[in-house]
Amino acid sequence: MILLIAALGSCTDPADNLERRAECYVRYLVPEGQLLAELSLRREFEDQKQNGLQPITSPGGARYRGTLMEQVTLRGVAYQIEQLGGYPSTHTFEWNDAKGAPRSFTMELAAIPSFSFSPSPISLKKPATLTWEGAPLEKGEALVFMWESVDGRLTVPMDIIGTPGQKQIDFPAAQLSKLQPGIWTLYLVRKKQVRSKVENTDVIGLMEYYTRVDTITIQN
Repeated sequence: MILLIAALGSCTDPADNLERRAECYVRYLVPEGQLLAELSLRREFEDQKQNGLQPITSPGGARYRGTLMEQVTLRGVAYQIEQLGGYPSTHTFEWNDAKGAPRSFTMELAAIPSFSFSPSPISLKKPATLTWEGAPLEKGEALVFMWESVDGRLTVPMDIIGTPGQKQIDFPAAQLSKLQPGIWTLYLVRKKQVRSKVENTDVIGLMEYYTRVDTITIQN
């Protein structure tokens, strides 16, 4: 029995213990109806451990939602695809490991078809509440508010880390005081980061959904 266990242990590939990582990224721009998906693959090599994780490619290529991605060499990104059309809330990436075994990772981010403030117009002296159409925030999600004055002279970003289940954002007057009276444009970025493990590969996923641009009146 001892000899059998030793024999089985000797069949273990040392490469199985080396670190592997897959980075999945999705960005959707509502005004343009444009989706960008990227996949980066990295692994550790026994003879290059001092160099950290090195970019690699997938035997047979990679796919996003069943469509073959283009192989690129851009900022360490291995595969990329751009599509025009509606927004799919489910994002599935497929690739093969170094031995040709299939790997798959799926992540989800809900859309924000529309949003509005109450009361409207917004007063700098009173709190205001933003609500949106669509699913509430989930774990790992955040909203970025991108305010820009219509003359383009002032841009005010506001990062909001929400609570899971939250479907409205309450802005105190102190937060709104960062703005000035006038006409502003505003769009939201719904972001979500996820971490998982697919077999022996650590997977990091990042999704960004850019809403349509709205015009908001700010009063004193």
